[in-house]
Amino acid sequence: MKILSDKEKLDALLKKLSEYEAKVDFRMKHFRGVAHESASGELASSELKVLQDIVANLKAEVEALKKRIALKK
Repeated sequence: MKILSDKEKLDALLKKLSEYEAKVDFRMKHFRGVAHESASGELASSELKVLQDIVANLKAEVEALKKRIALKK
């Protein structure tokens, strides 16, 4: 198992962040809200919330890693 440097981790996180932001954008374009008594609407809403949470967590992780890299310099 290869141990990644902080720069490699940052690059990987930024790539992952870009992918998930694209997924959120796609879901938002096709999301029309939650219809009452609609299982598919509820599922779409849940998936969107999960994707948004993943993006928020990735952004926080990227910022923390950037600060760590800056401290090492």
